[in-house]
Amino acid sequence: MEQPLGSSGQAPSAAQPPPGSAGQPLAPNAPAAPNAQDAAAITAATAALITGCWSTQVIHAAVRLGIADRLGAGPTSSEAVAQAAGTHPGATFRLLRALSALGLCNDLGGNRFELTEAGRLLRTDSPQSLAGLARHWGSRTWSTFAHLEETVRTGAAWPGGGREGFTSIAGRPEDAAILNRSMVEQTLQVAGAIVEAYDFSRFRDVIDLGGGYGALLSVVLKAFPHLKGASADLAYMEPEATAFLRRSGLADRARFIPTDFFASVPAGADAYLLKYIIHDWSDADAAQILRNARAAAGDRAVVLVIERMLPERVTRAPEHTGVVRGDIQMMVVTGGLERTEAEYRRLLDAAGLRLERVVPTASPFSILEARAAG
Repeated sequence: MEQPLGSSGQAPSAAQPPPGSAGQPLAPNAPAAPNAQDAAAITAATAALITGCWSTQVIHAAVRLGIADRLGAGPTSSEAVAQAAGTHPGATFRLLRALSALGLCNDLGGNRFELTEAGRLLRTDSPQSLAGLARHWGSRTWSTFAHLEETVRTGAAWPGGGREGFTSIAGRPEDAAILNRSMVEQTLQVAGAIVEAYDFSRFRDVIDLGGGYGALLSVVLKAFPHLKGASADLAYMEPEATAFLRRSGLADRARFIPTDFFASVPAGADAYLLKYIIHDWSDADAAQILRNARAAAGDRAVVLVIERMLPERVTRAPEHTGVVRGDIQMMVVTGGLERTEAEYRRLLDAAGLRLERVVPTASPFSILEARAAG
């Protein structure tokens, strides 16, 4: 049998076993080899990362099929769920068992299941629902991530991304609804922290640029009853946005303004909000949006860029994982990127805006307050 070569290219002799083997200590700066138990745990954890796609699709299927909604009344048999959902009984049982393994259901035995507290977030009627997020990640985001290798090779986002992706989706109502509902859900998760951290009381009128249906606007207006405001976004969103604001009880104070923020931004507001907008775009596109916001804001209004910020050095902390995941998603889906505070400062400078302060919130988002420079 051929012997493995040592670092010198020579096979180690029997009298001199290789470093790290029995009887031969490791070099002083070499990492200690994990014991068998630690090595098995490392292998299992890495395998879980590799196969993590299964949980996205289990959750997506459960939401698409209405499984979580049909479990809302309490413990239910898999047969009853299958009958109500029009699905195969055996396959439905196995899906419910998978949801139990993920901690989203409790397996009560006897083919009976109930939602856990986490599982109730998959119901469409939950105030904190993540059903839209599950639909978004299990469909549109799922397919675009297949382009990641090509994006890394070329630096280009997938062909359906960028400006064209945001405008062409208007012709695909189901895709548009999935995307925009997901944005509403994600915004409502953090909007309370934003209004608690920042004092909007000095303003009279706010415009939420790229505000979609108006989720952030609705929370700001409810927290500050003297305010009026508008969501400014692509024209196709107007019917749904108007209905959302009406359901929120804000029809008398909130409006929708059809807007292409690459062309111009409506003037006249005291504050311009851009939550989770700038990260969608390259530096050149982002600077154009910010220049248009600066032109609309003039010398008196503020521009509030609300984003998650990358640290200068990434660790495995959960807050770092979230923003890095967003960075990879933006790279492949839209051609955008997450940025550090220093990168945002340079971007604002390029658009003629001066970063005055960064306001942290109790959420992963920070508020970058900027005004016209000079």
